[in-house]
Amino acid sequence: MNSSRKINYSTRVAKNIERKMIRDLLSRYSTSYPMEDYTYVGFGSKFFTDFLLFHKYLHIDKLISIEGDKGNQKKYDFNKPLKCIDIKYGMSTEVLPTLSLEKNKTIVWLDYDGLLNEDCLADVAGLADRLEDGSVLLITYNSRPLKSAELRKQYPEIESEKERLKQYITDTHGSNYLPHNLELRGLHKWNDYSALLRQLVVNSLEKRLAVKAMGETSTKTRFKQVVNFNYQDGCEMSTLGFVFYSDEKELEKIEGSKISLFDFYKDGVEPYKIEVPNLTMKEIKALLEVMPKSTTRLKEMEAIVPPSEIEQFSKIYKYLPLFTDSEVF
Repeated sequence: MNSSRKINYSTRVAKNIERKMIRDLLSRYSTSYPMEDYTYVGFGSKFFTDFLLFHKYLHIDKLISIEGDKGNQKKYDFNKPLKCIDIKYGMSTEVLPTLSLEKNKTIVWLDYDGLLNEDCLADVAGLADRLEDGSVLLITYNSRPLKSAELRKQYPEIESEKERLKQYITDTHGSNYLPHNLELRGLHKWNDYSALLRQLVVNSLEKRLAVKAMGETSTKTRFKQVVNFNYQDGCEMSTLGFVFYSDEKELEKIEGSKISLFDFYKDGVEPYKIEVPNLTMKEIKALLEVMPKSTTRLKEMEAIVPPSEIEQFSKIYKYLPLFTDSEVF
């Protein structure tokens, strides 16, 4: 899935914040699992933003970018910012099975810009039993729920709204990983719909690892969720993150890294919402001067900025990018 011709993720504010939060989480995680020997696998697009970030801050030198846009290889080769990035051309379903992941700790970020379809879930399941202890899997996808009017337009021959929604879910995400008792109520709401998509991802991991466990006599691979983001940059998006381990000793190493101390760490269904308040540069400057929240001057600011937006700002100000428009004459 390629979005390089329409999206520069380095200038999308919520995405920019998410990437920095993941960087900080992985930096702290590296106290238990040093990153120098890791391989990073992602979708670089022509901007390679996450590759530059992880190389600079996590010191990862083994970088693999999967590019599905085979027709523009010269453009990607030209824009590759680091010699150590190895570009593999082809769709993720083609390239991922060819990578040697079993012998190295890996960070894989399946940063899809589209819907969580059957191919995406097949990618997730295919990685589940190949990732080593300490490896990290991140999955990003469009989690925008369809509204009733859109479903009526897409399925005019189906009279029942419930059946239309059920058909859409099956057509879009497949049936392999759907819950046995699929609850359709509330799926027009973002929170409920993203919770269902999270369940599909978890089910794909659990089913594949259950099959793997049948052939094992000793250790069994398990996973732990550490990321659950919901954010909007023009469209509703979600990101899940998991770490893999095979015994209690490895789990102790993961927990020993203290990544759970981040307020954006999420190991359950409830997502962390990255919400960016609409503030002027002057308001941002004034709010920065009272961060972390200072009760003495906060009341003055509440007369200008609503308390709800101040609360949002307090959660993301460390990661907020500041863009400027410079003209050179």
